Amino acid sequence: MIKEIFKNYETFYNMVLSTTIMSNNQNYDLINDDKKIIDFIGQAHKFDQNFIDYCKKVITEDLIRLARTTDQQAIYNSRRFGEQYTDEDSLFDIKGDVLYILQDIGKDAMSPSSYNKAINPGWFDYSHYKSYQADVRFSKIDIAASTGNVIATRQIGILYSLGIGCKKNLDRAITRFKYCVYWGDISSMYYLGYVYALKGDLENSRIYYDIATICESYLYAGVTVLPDSIKKRYNETVINNYIYIASIKQDIIKTYNMTNIDFSFVEAILTESLDFHQRMNYINNYRDLNWKEITNSSAKTRKPIGFN
Repeated sequence: MIKEIFKNYETFYNMVLSTTIMSNNQNYDLINDDKKIIDFIGQAHKFDQNFIDYCKKVITEDLIRLARTTDQQAIYNSRRFGEQYTDEDSLFDIKGDVLYILQDIGKDAMSPSSYNKAINPGWFDYSHYKSYQADVRFSKIDIAASTGNVIATRQIGILYSLGIGCKKNLDRAITRFKYCVYWGDISSMYYLGYVYALKGDLENSRIYYDIATICESYLYAGVTVLPDSIKKRYNETVINNYIYIASIKQDIIKTYNMTNIDFSFVEAILTESLDFHQRMNYINNYRDLNWKEITNSSAKTRKPIGFN
């Protein structure tokens, strides 16, 4: 079954990421919460339960032994050029990559471009073992998410969905996932579709699963104009939202190197009164800041987009 992990590399990577961000220690509460997170991600992607359970075993019983960045460095140092590595070695490499990615959250938060004095870089320092209290960890990740960090924002959506470290609140989870979705995070599209299904909103669930399917094929390829065959297969709502997401990816995130979410801008784009052309005008002219008239406190209050 290990081959299935590599076939679904991105999803497994996010399972490791979303569990490791909680802590790198071993205790009953952490492992129990980790299993809930793995279940959520696996079910959002509509995986077979046997495969989800296998992922739980690998992450909570095997990979949990690699807990610190120093452990990963020791593994790298022990390797020799020309050695043949196993699938298990590749799994531990995934965990090692995750440790360094999470450590960067603390560093990025203290950089001049996204400085947040409320964040302690030690919260995401994986060179040592970390204690685990779900509510404390939720608070720290939530503060990190306030910088617009996609990983932290998505994680808060997962925690709200499950009630880990907070009171379960699917509406708040939806809000967090939406921010990530319109900043081009494909994983959040699956999670958003899944949470809508949990709420019984099958129409919106289908919309975001369809958007995720299109994005899997076209978003990272930089495609903003979809083939006619795709336009015929999906409804206008799905196609238009793909165009918004792809355009934000190309015209804002890549053009201005804005990896952190601009929450206000996403809120502006998701305003019901705007039509397609108005939204595209705001996206194409992001730096003009005309979209701020919508989020300005003196502006007339508007409801979110109807289909969201």
